[in-house]
Formats: sequence, C-alpha cells, structure tokens
Amino acid sequence: MSELTEITTPGAAAGSPLRPRTASAEIYWPGRFRDQVILVTGAAGGLGSDTADRLEREGATVVCTDVADGGLGDGSSPANCMALNVTSRPDWDRTIQTTLKRYGRIDGALFAHGIQGPEVPVTDMPADGWARTLSVNLDGCLHGLAGILPVLTQQGYGRVAILSSISAREGNPHQAAYSASKAGLVALVKTAAKEVAPYGVTVNSIAPSMMKTRLLEDLSPERNAQLLAKVPMGRVGLPEEFSALATWLLSVEASYVTGQTLDLSGGRNTA
Repeated sequence: MSELTEITTPGAAAGSPLRPRTASAEIYWPGRFRDQVILVTGAAGGLGSDTADRLEREGATVVCTDVADGGLGDGSSPANCMALNVTSRPDWDRTIQTTLKRYGRIDGALFAHGIQGPEVPVTDMPADGWARTLSVNLDGCLHGLAGILPVLTQQGYGRVAILSSISAREGNPHQAAYSASKAGLVALVKTAAKEVAPYGVTVNSIAPSMMKTRLLEDLSPERNAQLLAKVPMGRVGLPEEFSALATWLLSVEASYVTGQTLDLSGGRNTA
C-alpha cells in the first residue's frame, strides 16, 4: 500500500477546537486503485464527480458517465467520459461493452446518479413524477447491476457501491417517490450482494443525510431547515466525506463487507 498523502491546509492546525477535522480532498491514498478500471454514473456533478476525482488521484482509470457527456462539470471533457441514460438497458450494455473494448476490464462501479422527484404529499403525487423517479433511481441501478455483475463474477473480483439515502430508512415527508426509490435500492443491494458473494464480488450502498450538493437547491428552504434539524452534528455533510467512504467500499480493503447500507448522516440515524 502506498503511503498516505496529506497536505495540510494553512491555518488548520491539528486538533484546533475552532476547525473540526473532516475528510478533505487533500487526504488520499496514492496508488490504491492502480491498474483498476472503475465506472462512475452521475459523474457530471455532485457526489459522483467528487468521487471520480478522488479515484483518479488514487490511480484508477475512471470511466465517467452521465445523462450527457459533459465531462466532470468543471468545463473538462475527458476522452473516457460517455453519455449514459441509466433508464435504458441497451445504453448500459453499450457502455459496458465500450469500456471492456477500450480497457479490457472493469474492476468496480459507483452508481451515483439520481433525481429528487416531486416534493408533494402522497395524496398529490403525480403518476409521471413517481414513475420517472423510480425509473432513474431504482430501475437505473437494476439495469446497471444486470449488465456489470456478470463481468465481475466471471473475473472473480469486483466492487459496486450505490448511492442510497437516509430517507430509505426513515421516509421523508413530501418525498414519497424519492424515499421509496432509495428504500428499494437497499433491498436490491442486499439481494444482489447475496447472489454474487461466492464470486469475490461485493455490493454495498451509502445512505447520506444532507450533503452539500446541488440537490439541496431543489428543496424548499423550509424543507432544508426541517431536514437539518434532524442532524445531531448540526451541519451538512461534505462531498469529501462521501468520497472517502465510497472509495473505501470500492477498494480491495473492503473485502468482507457486502450487502450493507452504511449511514453517512451526521448521527441522524444510529440504529
């Protein structure tokens, strides 16, 4: 294992009571994913983009995908960034075959795509909004697993991490479609993990509470305040904190963890 690299930010003295120590982009394991190919969905922004960046800094060849091939959301457009409509099984098949043809292997995948869906009471939930949310958040992961798990099981190794949500455990008022789609992911992960465990392949999910991403902008100020009030740490989670956990689940180190949903909630859920 390569030596841990940490670049100290000026003014952030170790143990300073004024600046809580958290995961940061400056702390990573160089070479941890050397010679590995990792596919990332939702890579044009948000948690997918940050994790793709960390994977690259740790040596991985990252195949970035999103609904549009717009690169990593920072004006760049890497040659290995591909458009992927996660709701389309043929699109998934094309993406996986293109990756295998280009790099000869796939070692893992992070499914970080997702939409918020309608913010309305259950009684007002529009059928098209419900269907669209489940199609992207849940069906999109089913299609991805169906396409990538045969590749991983055949080679006898693989890691899959999927973005779920704390709402999968608790259910958020006025977010029935989102909560139901994320709860379905938890069950899907458990099922898939048991099916592929004998082949050296792990499947896990991460359940964040509020994270500092664009999705917060889709919620009303009142909803943001209500959700933040449930977090004992009293703050929004950082993308770096997500990427630190996601890259560990995608690494060789997480070899005996599968079928789990790991909370990243600032203490909101401790069950």
